[in-house]
This record gives sequence, C-alpha cells and structure tokens, in this order.
Amino acid sequence: MDDPTRNKSSLILLPLMCIGICLIGACVLLPQAEANRKLAAERARLERDLKYVQMQLSVNDEFLKRVGGDAGLAERLAQRQMQSIRQGSSVLELRGRPRRLEISPFQLLSIAPPPAPAPYRPPGGIIGRLCESARDRLYATGLGMFMVATGLVLGTSAKKL
Repeated sequence: MDDPTRNKSSLILLPLMCIGICLIGACVLLPQAEANRKLAAERARLERDLKYVQMQLSVNDEFLKRVGGDAGLAERLAQRQMQSIRQGSSVLELRGRPRRLEISPFQLLSIAPPPAPAPYRPPGGIIGRLCESARDRLYATGLGMFMVATGLVLGTSAKKL
C-alpha cells in the first residue's frame, strides 16, 4: 500500500529541487548574459565611432583632391593661413552680421560627431543585484545547492517488504 506521507513529501521536495536548480542556473547564466549585453553595447559604440571616422576621412580626402586640382583654392587657403589679402581685393562685409574671426581650414572640414548613446543601465531589482554582486551570487548558489541536496536527502523511496 502507498504511504500517504510519502506522496506529500514528494509534492514538496520535487519543487524544492527544481527551484534550487533554477537558482543555480540563474547564478551562472545571468552574469554572463549581462556581460554579453555590455559587450554588445560597446560594439555598437565602436561601430558608430568607426562610421564617423570613415565619414571624416572621406571629407578630408575630397578636400585634398580639390586642393591638389584647384590652384585658386590652394592660394586662398595659403592667404587665409598667412592672414593676408591679395592686393586689389577686399573682404566682403555683410550688413547685419558681426565680423567673425578667421576660421581655420580644419573647422571647415570637421563634421559633427555622432550623438552620444544612452548610458548603459544594468537591470534593477533582485536580478540586477544577482548580476552585479559576486557575494550575492555565491550565497544564492549555496542556497540552490542546499535546496537540491535537501530534496535528494529527504526524498523517499519505495519500501521493499
């Protein structure tokens, strides 16, 4: 005959073991998943920076090609750099605009940097604490092992008569 206390203990010990295994799995997998999310965010930032540098490089290359092929542009740049004006020419003054200081050629070629990404935010709550604190992971892993061991030790087996 079946012992009714054995069925009741099995109903408690099986979920206890399952919760323990899940807790151990969470302590092992969640920190690695969080590290992967951080690496993905870093990769996206690096890709954005690479795209910006490539765009700046193409603008600079185009400028160098234009300076090499256009003698007038090269002369104007040299005059601007030496802060001199060719005899017989003058600077065009626009009404309603204040006189600005000279702009360097670098400022003419620079493009706006990409917008800054949203700051990385780790998950909050219990899962966030489990991911960030090695001490909490250690205690949670120990608790999970204790639950599994309790389920294994206190589990009943059929009595042989």
